[in-house]
Amino acid sequence: MKLVNNTSCRLMAVALLFTAGLLNACAQSTTLATRAATAGAKVAADDPAKTPLLQPMRQMMDKIKKLQATGDPDFDYAFRAKVHTQGAIDLLNQEIQTGKNDSLKQAAQTMLTTAQADMAAIDGMIRQIKPTRPNQAFAQQQSRNTEAMALKMQQGGAEDKLTSNFDKNFAILYQEHRQDAIDMAKTYLQYGNNSSLKSFAQQLVTKAQQNIDQLKALAK
Repeated sequence: MKLVNNTSCRLMAVALLFTAGLLNACAQSTTLATRAATAGAKVAADDPAKTPLLQPMRQMMDKIKKLQATGDPDFDYAFRAKVHTQGAIDLLNQEIQTGKNDSLKQAAQTMLTTAQADMAAIDGMIRQIKPTRPNQAFAQQQSRNTEAMALKMQQGGAEDKLTSNFDKNFAILYQEHRQDAIDMAKTYLQYGNNSSLKSFAQQLVTKAQQNIDQLKALAK
């Protein structure tokens, strides 16, 4: 009887040791996987062909999401256009400072001059605009536009289109930025009342589409 008990105890001990070994192996495997994922994320975060371009886009998006929406088309669009235009300026400066494609850098310099003029125009109009009665339809569409812009900065969005080529990445992201500018302006034009701001938005649609067409041609 004692022999049976001793044998049982030994078998249980072996089983426990085996289980402990499996748990330890799993823990080590999980730790390694976590470290690998973290390392991969760090490499992606520090990628010199992507990070300098993604950072201003994300900062711009964070600022837009923090804007207090009033529902007034003129007021809300003006302030969103201001933040969005600053994002354009920051992105263009990155290409001018870091890019290696002379044609793209020259185009970025021209676009920067235009963006700076747009910023000055927006600042002038903002001083004259005060929020009035909210427009529910505009507020809903504006919210959808903001959500669509935010999704581009998440997994499966614009970042997945980027490569190891800084100049091509700039062209990709700035085209996305210009399309967002078009979408914002077209939404405003449906509901806006301020004649000066509406004229600005209409001109912006034309200029942004020209930017997209030019970048597509240069980035081939």
